[in-house]
Amino acid sequence: MIILNLGAGKIKPLLEDVGPDVKTACVNVDTSYYTYRDPGVIESSIVAWKDRDEKEDVEYFCTEDAFTFMERTTIIFDRVCAYRFLEHIPFDRVPYFIYLLSTITKKDSIVDIIVPNYHTLAKMLLAEGPLDELENFEAHNILLTTELLNEPGCPHASIWTADRAYYFMELEKRFRVGYISTDFEFDGRNIYLRFWGERL
Repeated sequence: MIILNLGAGKIKPLLEDVGPDVKTACVNVDTSYYTYRDPGVIESSIVAWKDRDEKEDVEYFCTEDAFTFMERTTIIFDRVCAYRFLEHIPFDRVPYFIYLLSTITKKDSIVDIIVPNYHTLAKMLLAEGPLDELENFEAHNILLTTELLNEPGCPHASIWTADRAYYFMELEKRFRVGYISTDFEFDGRNIYLRFWGERL
C-alpha cells in the first residue's frame, strides 16, 4: 500500500482498517522537516519498492508544498491522509485541491480527512453563557480559538461540517463519501470531523 500523508508533521496515518500483514510505503509531505529526500529520489524509491517481491514498511519525508507535490508527482497512491490540514486550504482553492487528489489516486483509493467540525464548535460557542460561570474558561477558550482560527501565521481558511464534506468531495463526481464521523476523537479532543473520500 502506497500512502501520501499531507501536512504530516509527526502524525502517522491511521490504518485501523488495514491488516497487520499489509506492507506500506508512506510519503510524508510537510514543509517543516529538517531531514528529507528530494521528490525525484522518493519517486524512484517507490518504483523500486513496488517491484520488490519481499516488501518492508518504508517511510520517506519531503518538504515540498502539498500543492506542488501533487501537481508534479507521478506516484499513484492507494491512500491519502490529511489530518488537521484541509482547514488550512483557502476555501477558493478547495475544489482544486480535491481535483489534485483525484489525479494521484485510482479507483477505490481512499482519501482520509480529519478537520475541526465547525458544527460542533458553533454549538459550543452558542452554549457558553456567562463566561464567569464557565468551568475552566481558559481551556475552553484555547480550544475554541485554536480550532476556529488557529495562529495568524497558519490560519484556518475553510470551514468544514458533514454537509460541506459531502458537498465538496462529491461536487465533481470524482469521489464519494464512504465513511463519516462527526464527533471523532483525535489528539485528545472529540471535536473533529473524519471522512473518507472513495475514488470513483
